[in-house]
Amino acid sequence: MIRLLLPLLCTAFVLPAQTRVWLDADTANEIDDLYALTRALTAPGLTVVGLSSTQWKHSPVAEGNTLEASQHLNEALLGMLGKGGVPTHRGSMVPVYWWGRDRIAYSGAAYHLMLEARATPPGERLTVVALGALTNVASAIMMDRAIAARLRLYWLGAEIRGGVWDKSEFNCLNDIHALNEVLNTKDLEMLVMPTTVARQLTFNYEDTAARLKDLGRAGRFLLDRWDRHSPGASRWIMWDLAAVEWLLNPSLVESAMIQTPPENSQRQVRAATAIDVDGMRAAFWKALASALTR
Repeated sequence: MIRLLLPLLCTAFVLPAQTRVWLDADTANEIDDLYALTRALTAPGLTVVGLSSTQWKHSPVAEGNTLEASQHLNEALLGMLGKGGVPTHRGSMVPVYWWGRDRIAYSGAAYHLMLEARATPPGERLTVVALGALTNVASAIMMDRAIAARLRLYWLGAEIRGGVWDKSEFNCLNDIHALNEVLNTKDLEMLVMPTTVARQLTFNYEDTAARLKDLGRAGRFLLDRWDRHSPGASRWIMWDLAAVEWLLNPSLVESAMIQTPPENSQRQVRAATAIDVDGMRAAFWKALASALTR
């Protein structure tokens, strides 16, 4: 249960009336990405200024061009939701380079993210929600270090227990050098939803199917993703949705400031330590019912 003290701790995270957000996702990797993106794209309080695809090249289950598969799903989702006006950008097909004078993984996503950050007024921050490898985010920062002070990054990744980091996790390992670049960027405000916390948020297939059947084409699209990716799976961990719900409903998350890993530049970042699972599920289904049945 979220403690009564939590609202006082979360005062700094109250969203303004309208928040500019950039979404970055390895959408074709699993099921939960599409659910998290749908939640963000239909949230009344968010103005999505960009949706980009990120690679998951080093996954042991990767097949073909993981970047292009995610880009295709991003574009299909925008069309399904009637959000064709949201700019969509391809990320890099490869992680950032681990050696050499120029280590940036150049892409349309990194370039346009850099421009959006530059366009953010001084004293404000563009919120970036990254649901996969940090290739595009790190590359944008390496292209222009000054934008770090104009970014607020929510990231799903890493395992963190008692303030101790474990980088042997999917989103870390798919671009460990990008992660280290981000952790070493002292002007960047960073909020981490560790997989050790996010794994508590699960959806049951039968309940999900029953709820989505009345939500039109978009609902069928989300259920079809589950059926195609993992037919027969009775439940799924909604990793990415936990990060998005943190942005939208900070009162559903307990968090603490922790130190970056000892191998990185020493600074503090905020990490989620507990989530209100029932509250997140309820918030998701209430929001989708409102957004997709208008």
